[in-house]
Amino acid sequence: MKFNNRFTFGVISLVLAGTIAFIAIPTTISKTNGKTEIVRITQSLIKEGDVLTDKDVEVVEVGSYNLPENIAHTKDDVVGKYTTADLAKGDYILTSKVSATPLTSDVQLSNIPSGKMAISLSIKTLASGLSDKLQPNDIIRIYHFLDEAEDVPELQFVKVLSVTDSKGVNVDNTQEPTKDEEKQQSATITVLASPEQAKIITGLENDGTCHVALISRNNDKLAEELLATQDKTLAALYPPNTVVTPKPEQLK
Repeated sequence: MKFNNRFTFGVISLVLAGTIAFIAIPTTISKTNGKTEIVRITQSLIKEGDVLTDKDVEVVEVGSYNLPENIAHTKDDVVGKYTTADLAKGDYILTSKVSATPLTSDVQLSNIPSGKMAISLSIKTLASGLSDKLQPNDIIRIYHFLDEAEDVPELQFVKVLSVTDSKGVNVDNTQEPTKDEEKQQSATITVLASPEQAKIITGLENDGTCHVALISRNNDKLAEELLATQDKTLAALYPPNTVVTPKPEQLK
C-alpha cells in the first residue's frame, strides 16, 4: 500500500514537473522576450497643452513585458491630440497623457465668428447632458423642461464648443478612462450662440432644466447645413432691429 502511494505521488510529481518545464516556463519566457511597438517622443521637450505632430513622435519596437496597459502603440493614437503633461525626448506616451480636446477652451474661444458668442449652460442631471458623451463640435438640440418638455425653435441646432467639469477643466469624452483613472463628470456645456440664442439660454438656465439631444457628430458638411438652417430660422423669428427677450412661458 505504501509502495502504491509512493508510486502515485511520484507520477504526480513527474506530471507537475513536466507541466512547469514544458508549459509554464516557456510561456513566461515568451512573455518576457515578446516584442511590441510603442510611441515615444523624439523632440527635446513637448509642453503641456501642445498638439503632437508626426515629427514629434516615433514608433519603436521594445520588449512587451510589464508595459502599462494604456501605452500608445501607433501614431494614430497620439498625433493631432493635446498633451496633458510635459513630455521629454525618449518618453513613451500613455493614452492618459493626451487628449482630443484642448486643456482649456481658449482655442475654441479664440475662433468665435463675428456676430456669435460663447455661452455655457449647466448639466443638472446625467441624462440631461447626454450621459457624459458630448464632445466639442457636436451639433445638439436644446430642450427646456419645467412642467413638461418644450421644443425651442431658437435652439434646434447648436454647436458645442467644449464640455467642462465642476472645476472648469475640459472633459475629454472621446476616450474611456483606464481602470486606474476616475472619469470626469460633465458639469457645463459651452456652445456657440447668436445674441438671440444666448438670451434664450440665459432664461432657460435660470428656470427649469435644459436637456440636450445629439443631432450630428463627425460630419462637417451636415453640421454646416444644420447651422445654416438654424440661422435662417433665427432670421425669420427675429428680423433686423428686433429686441429679443425670453418668451413668457420660458420665465414662468
